[in-house]
Amino acid sequence: MPPRPQAVIALMLASLAFAGPAGAHGGAHSALPQSAHAAVKLRGCWMTVAYVPRPADALRRAFPRLPDLAQTFYGPDPLLGVWAVSCARGRVAGRRVGRIVLSLIGVPVALSAPGAPPLANFLAHALTRADTDSRVLAAAMRRAGLPGRLGRAMGYRHSRPGVVPSSGALDVPGAYRLEVSASAPDPTNPHRHSNGFTYRGRRGQVDRLGLATATAFDRFCFPTAGGCNATVAAPPGSALAEVLGGTSTQARVGFDHAKLARLDVSLPPLERKTDRTW
Repeated sequence: MPPRPQAVIALMLASLAFAGPAGAHGGAHSALPQSAHAAVKLRGCWMTVAYVPRPADALRRAFPRLPDLAQTFYGPDPLLGVWAVSCARGRVAGRRVGRIVLSLIGVPVALSAPGAPPLANFLAHALTRADTDSRVLAAAMRRAGLPGRLGRAMGYRHSRPGVVPSSGALDVPGAYRLEVSASAPDPTNPHRHSNGFTYRGRRGQVDRLGLATATAFDRFCFPTAGGCNATVAAPPGSALAEVLGGTSTQARVGFDHAKLARLDVSLPPLERKTDRTW
C-alpha cells in the first residue's frame, strides 16, 4: 500500500521549512568544485539512497573534525546518507571497466549550488567513507585524496525494471547494508542530480567528489508514512553500528532509481589544497 499522500506532503514541507539558505553556509560546500573533471563515466546504473537521522554527538564518531551541521534537510536532525550505485560498465580515467559497485557515506551539510531546491538530488555532503568493488576505481579515488576502500565482496541487487515497489539493496560484508523499497513516484521526476562529497583528511587537505546525471526517475519512501521500507544496518561492534546507535536503523527518507543511462563521477585534480572552512 503506497504512503498516504497527506503524510508525504507534510514531510516534504517539513524538509523545506528546516533547510536554510545555501548561501548562509558557503565555504567548501556551497558548490561542486569547478576544477573537477568527469574522470569516471558509468553507464547502465542503478542508484539507491537512504538518509538516517542521527544526533551530532553520534556523528562525531565518523569524523576527525565534525563538519558544520547547522543546515538540516528532511527534518530538524542531522542525517547520515548512504548512496549505492551499481553500473553495468564504465571508464575510469580512460580505462574500461566492467560491472562496478560504488558506495558513498556522508552527512549532507549544504546545497551543491546557490538557489538549488533543498532536495536530495542537490545535496552536498561531508564524506566519511567510500567503498567500491573495483580495484581501478579504488586506486583512482586514493590518488585523488579520497578514502577509497576496496571491497571485492561487495554486492548489490535490484528489482526487475518496471516492478513496483522498486527495490535496491547494497551489502558491504562486515561493514554495512542498505535496503530501500519504494512505490511513490518522486514529484520532481524526471530530475537531474548534482551532488557533492567533500573529504577532509587528517592533515587538513580537502578533496571533493562530484556525482551528476542529467535525467533520473526515482520512487521515494518516508517509512513513517507506511507502505515502504528504508533501512541501514551494520554488524554489532562495527564502526557504522556505533554511529547508527544499533545494528539496524530506519531511515528518514529513501530513494530508489530506475536504471540511469549514464552517471558521471568527478574526481579532484591531483594537486590538493588545504581548506579550513569547516
